[in-house]
Amino acid sequence: MQIYSFNTSFIYESGSIYYENRSFVAALKIVDYSFGNFSPIGFTLDIFINTAYMTSLVLSFFKWIFIIVIVLLLLGILFEQYSRWKLEKTAFQNKTFVEINGKPLHYVKKGQGTCTIVFQSGMGSSHAIWQEIQDSLSRDAVTIAYDRNGIMFSESNGLPVTNEEVSKELQLLLEKTKCPKPYILVGHSMAGIYLRPFIHWNKADIKGIVFAEAAHPKQIERASPELLKALRLPPRWLIKLAVNTGIYRGLFSIVPLSPEIPMQHPLHAQERDFFYRTCDKVLEELDNDKLNFEGAEKYTSFGNIPLTVVMGTNEVRYAGIKDAGIRSEYRLLLDSAQHDLLNLSSNSHLVKAENSGHLLQINDAALLVAEIRRLLYRI
Repeated sequence: MQIYSFNTSFIYESGSIYYENRSFVAALKIVDYSFGNFSPIGFTLDIFINTAYMTSLVLSFFKWIFIIVIVLLLLGILFEQYSRWKLEKTAFQNKTFVEINGKPLHYVKKGQGTCTIVFQSGMGSSHAIWQEIQDSLSRDAVTIAYDRNGIMFSESNGLPVTNEEVSKELQLLLEKTKCPKPYILVGHSMAGIYLRPFIHWNKADIKGIVFAEAAHPKQIERASPELLKALRLPPRWLIKLAVNTGIYRGLFSIVPLSPEIPMQHPLHAQERDFFYRTCDKVLEELDNDKLNFEGAEKYTSFGNIPLTVVMGTNEVRYAGIKDAGIRSEYRLLLDSAQHDLLNLSSNSHLVKAENSGHLLQINDAALLVAEIRRLLYRI
């Protein structure tokens, strides 16, 4: 009888052939069948998996994957810390601050005149979003934009983010920086909620209000679970992990922060670079939004203060929503909310910004400037 090994070492023993490997053992058994003068040889093959060895291979694979991930995270942390150190070497040069509630608050004040245009940013947003508009209007009046405590260049003072606290902070800022009355208030997004106590306290000193894509107190309550799910942000822990390991900085160095902010726009780089200073406060503001929406509902009238509601109508705001039904619901919800805001004043009107979704300051800056000037000069 001739045995073919096929370039593999076999062991023949007691009618069986064994092939041994670290992964498995194969036993080829030789069986003699006799039918008269004809004696064919039969074979049976048994394979025994070496499970211990295979398990060790799998564990070794995952061990190396784990090591690689840890090394990459450590490199990301080093990259992030180096980036922060490099930024903060010059970030605070030529910046102006005033002490509010025991902490330095950053503000930008420009222009001259007998009226102050006050810019209030939305949730987590800094003074930088108003830069182009503020520069245009500083020829007409005093203008002031600022970073709320814990945002961008302002340190957190530890106070909760409520409508009343934000309004008190603004009141102190305007007093300490000697901004002349009357005021024209320009509020974007969540500022439409935050500013309500301030408006209530200072009705006699407010010449006009511009709500730019302002939030409505009922907007979450009126949204379906499906819409809220479509708009839901990543988990808080994941956001913080991305920010502290350089993933956020690296990711938004190659993709835009928003479909409405071109990567070459100065705001993109500034918001990306300094988000680590803002992250904790943004998450705090998000946690408090339901409380603040409820609190805003008690301020139902601004009297006859001139109010301009500017809403974005461009489809870009729905770029991240794939489901046509949810997009339609969102569109109707926003339209209803913006029209409802007109009821806050007996002297109000609606303006549609066709080039913008939510970020009017980027793609409809000229329209906002024109509406603010209209209130300033009562055109």
